[in-house]
Amino acid sequence: MDKLNLFQKRKMAIEELVEYECELRKLKYHNGEKLKGINLRKKIHCLVSMILKIDQLLSKEKIVILNDKHNTESNRSRIYACTHIGGNDIQRTFQVIKEPAYLMLGDPGILYKMLIYQGLRMNGVIPLETPDKEDRKIAYNRAIELLENGGNLLIYPEGAWNVTPNLVVMKLFNGTVRMAKETNSEIIPIAIEQYNQTFYFNIGENYTIDKDTLKSVEELRDDLREKLATLKWEIMEREPFLKQEEITENYLQEFQEKIVNRCNYGYGFSLQDAINESFHDKSVVEKEDVYAFLNTLEIGKHNAFLMKDQIELQRKKK
Repeated sequence: MDKLNLFQKRKMAIEELVEYECELRKLKYHNGEKLKGINLRKKIHCLVSMILKIDQLLSKEKIVILNDKHNTESNRSRIYACTHIGGNDIQRTFQVIKEPAYLMLGDPGILYKMLIYQGLRMNGVIPLETPDKEDRKIAYNRAIELLENGGNLLIYPEGAWNVTPNLVVMKLFNGTVRMAKETNSEIIPIAIEQYNQTFYFNIGENYTIDKDTLKSVEELRDDLREKLATLKWEIMEREPFLKQEEITENYLQEFQEKIVNRCNYGYGFSLQDAINESFHDKSVVEKEDVYAFLNTLEIGKHNAFLMKDQIELQRKKK
C-alpha cells in the first residue's frame, strides 16, 4: 500500500480518502507499528494551547468554569470523559483541561481534508470508522497503548452530539470504563453546555476503577453516566427553565436544528449522523422499529385490522 502525501489526499474523493485512512491504520497496526509522538506532543503542547487561544478569540467565544474539582498531581494517566454538544466543544475542552491529551475521534469524514485535522494530528488524535469492527478494536488498543505509556485521552462517551432534549446525558458506550479499568487510569468527568457564545464547564473529581471490582461493565458505565448527568444538571439549573407555554409544537425540530447549525462549519455532519453514531440500546425498541413492518406489509382481508387506526385517522382528516 503506497503512502500518499497531503496533496495527493486532497485530490481524492472523500469516500476513497476515508477508506484509504482506515486501511492505512490497519496496515500499520498489523505491521506492529507503535503509537508515536506521545512525549513530543507533551513538549509542543504550549504551541497547541496558543493556537487554541487564537481560535477562541476568532470565534468570539467565552469559557466559564463553574467548578473544577480535578487535580493532576498523580502519576497516573487520565481519561477526560466529556459530554458532547458539538460546535467548538472539542477545542474549548482542550483549553479547559490544560494538559496534553489525544482525542478519540469517530468518523472524521470531510475533516481529513480540512486544516483542523492537521491541528488535531499535531495535538494527538486516534481516529476510527465506527461501523468498522476491526477499526474500532484498533482504536481501542491504541488508546490502551497511549494510557499505558503515560499519555492522556479525551473521549466523548456518548459517541455523538446529544440531540435529545429529554436526556441530560445519553447512554454511554462501554469503552471509557473498560480502558480505565484495564490501565488503572483516572477518569475525570466533565460536563459542558453552550449558551449563545459562552461555554460552561463543570469538572468533577478524579476517580479510578479497581481491577478487582465486582461491578459489571454496564454498572460502571452507568456510574459514569450518573456523574456526568449530575455535573451537567448543575450547569443547567443556573439557566431559566422553559415554561410549558413557551414550548412550541416544533420544539424538537428547532432544538436539533440549532445544534446541527452550530456544528456544521462546513464539516458535513448531519442530524442523522448524530443519531446513527449515538449508543443504541438493543433492549430498547423505538416506535419507528415497532411499526417498520407496515412499510412492506401487503394488506388483505386477514390483516386489514392492523390498519384500523390509520384508516380512522384519514376519515377524520376528511
